[in-house]
Amino acid sequence: MLSFFGFLITLAILIVVHEFGHYWMARLFKVKVICFSVGFGPKLLQWQGKHNQWCISLIPLGGYVQMLEETPSNRVNDSLASSVYTYKPAWQRILIAGAGPLANLLFAFIAYYILGMYGVNQLRPVIQSINPTPLVHNLNQLPLNSTIKTINNQAITSWQEAEQIVKQIKLPQTNLIITTTAQQKYTFNLNEYLLNRDHLSLTDLGIYPFRFLSQIAYIEPQSPASQAGLQEQDQIIAINQQSLNSWFNIAQIIRQHPSDKLNFTIKRGQQVLNLPVTIASSTDENGQIIGKIGIMPTLDTHLLAQNSFIQYYTWTSSFIYAYDACLNLIINNLQMIYSLINGQISWHNVGGPVTIAKASGLALHQGIKSFIDLLALISLSLAVMNLLPIPILDGGHIVLYSIEILRGKPLEAKTQHLILTIGLMMVLAITGIALYNDFLKLLNL
Repeated sequence: MLSFFGFLITLAILIVVHEFGHYWMARLFKVKVICFSVGFGPKLLQWQGKHNQWCISLIPLGGYVQMLEETPSNRVNDSLASSVYTYKPAWQRILIAGAGPLANLLFAFIAYYILGMYGVNQLRPVIQSINPTPLVHNLNQLPLNSTIKTINNQAITSWQEAEQIVKQIKLPQTNLIITTTAQQKYTFNLNEYLLNRDHLSLTDLGIYPFRFLSQIAYIEPQSPASQAGLQEQDQIIAINQQSLNSWFNIAQIIRQHPSDKLNFTIKRGQQVLNLPVTIASSTDENGQIIGKIGIMPTLDTHLLAQNSFIQYYTWTSSFIYAYDACLNLIINNLQMIYSLINGQISWHNVGGPVTIAKASGLALHQGIKSFIDLLALISLSLAVMNLLPIPILDGGHIVLYSIEILRGKPLEAKTQHLILTIGLMMVLAITGIALYNDFLKLLNL
C-alpha cells in the first residue's frame, strides 16, 4: 500500500511540474490553453478555471497541456489566430517544448538545494575495500580501514570531496598523492590510466568507501543467474568448489569464463545448494570478451552506517552542492543511455511503474528527505529522457522546429506525420520493454 501511495504522489508531483513548464511558457507567449490534464485517457475529475479546463484523467502515466492548434480538420476563427500554437514562431514553440524538461531540472535543483541546507548523508573518506585496476601499479599498498586526509595536498573531510579532486587530474599531470592516517603518503602514477580511460575516479581505480558482501542484492530479469535459479539474498560460498573470500573474487571468476558452465555453491537461509550457471558473454569497453551473469552485490550496511555522517551546507554552498548533484546525475543518465544503446547494459534493467512504486515506497519508509531525493533523481531523469531527439518527445519537437528555422518553412505535413509515427512506435516499444521487465520482477523471473 505504501508503494502504491508513493507511486501516485511521485507521478502526480512530477507530471504537474513538467506540464506546468509547458503551460507557463505557452501562457507567456499568449497561446490559448484548452486543457491541463494530469494523466491520460477518460477524465475522472474536471473543472473550468478562468483561462482553461483542469482535469485528472484515468491513466496516471503522464499528462498533457492541450493548446489551440489548427489542422486541416479543425480550422480556427480569424479572431483567435494570435493565440494558435501552430501559428507561433518556431523559436517560441521551441521554448514551449523545452519548458517542460527545464521545469523538471529546476525542480531537481531546488530539491537538492533544500536538502543541502537540511543535511546530506556523506561518507567519511575511509578506504574499506580495494580491487585495483591493472593500469595503475601498487594501489594495493593502500591500507584498508585507513582514512584519507589529503589528496594531492588538498585536505578532505568526505569521500565526495576526494572524488571531486581526483576528477580534476588530467594529463600532463599524472600523479595521485594520497596521505592517510598517521601522515603516511602514497604516490601513484596515472599516466597509463589516463591514456586508456575517459573517466577518472577513486572507484574507477578500484578504491571503495564501502565493502561488498558475497550476497546477491539484485538479479537482472532473464539473465543467466535468473534462469539458473539464483535468488536475491543468496550467499555465494564457492564456484567450482573453489572457496571465495570476497565479491571481487566472484566477479573475477565470472569475467574469466564467458560461455562456460560453472557450478555455484550458495547458501539460501539454512540450505546449501549447488546450481549450475551458464555464463553469458559480453564485450567490455576494451573490446575484450568477458563473462557476466546479471547479479549485483550487497553492501555491508552496518559498516556503511558507521562511516556515514550528515553534512550541512550554507545558503551559498548549497548552490554548489545542488549544481554538482544535478550535473553528476545528468552525466550518469547519459552514460546509462549510451550503455543501453551499445549493449554494455541490458535492456532488462529498464524499469517502469512497478520499479518506481517500489523505490517510492522504500523512500517514503526511510523518511521525507529520502523521498525528496528520489523525486529529484526521477525528475532529472525525466528531463534527460524528454530532451532526447526522439519524435513525439519534447526533444523531437525541438529538432523539428529547429529544422523549420533552418529551412525557412516547416516540413511537409506527410513527412511530419511519418516522423511522429516512428517516434510514437519507439516510445511505445521502450514503454513495452519497461512494463515487460516490471512483469518479470513481479513474478521473480
